[in-house]
Amino acid sequence: MAYRLSQKNKNFLVAIHVISVASWIGGTLGMLLLGMYLHKADHAEQLTYTLASMEIIDENLLKYPALLTLLTGILLSIWTHWGLVKHYWVTIKLATTMITIMIGILFLNKWTASLADMVEDMGSASLQNEGFQSTWLNMVTTSGFNLLCLLLMVFITYYKPFGKIKKRRSASSSKSS
Repeated sequence: MAYRLSQKNKNFLVAIHVISVASWIGGTLGMLLLGMYLHKADHAEQLTYTLASMEIIDENLLKYPALLTLLTGILLSIWTHWGLVKHYWVTIKLATTMITIMIGILFLNKWTASLADMVEDMGSASLQNEGFQSTWLNMVTTSGFNLLCLLLMVFITYYKPFGKIKKRRSASSSKSS
């Protein structure tokens, strides 16, 4: 029999999971709002400190909470009756979590650094730069997408839609029947 959490340990792990998800959602919302504010900046100093704030949020309210959410989610699913691939809702959450984390690592982090480099090189003139505008739009749109994914995962957690994943019968077991 596989390891199962005691109720006390399960509650503790759920609390850590919920706190990490809340931090991740808050960080994502903060990045989105600061990204929108960035576009309305009046001078280079505003751009610089807004991007510095975004980098702090990225480092502390996105990376670590996202990874902690992934870890606690996996542990909760394998150490409880839900299983990692027994129910569609758990599998959907796992896939969505991985996609959202990868988007952050592969795109959002680099876009924020790219915008900071442009501001350092061009100052407030970067607001009129086509590359800045394009990167900014990508960042805001993708942050909005990530926020929607996170909110979708919260709803999926509470509604647990789609039921159990049906096991496929193997070819050898169907021939012997």
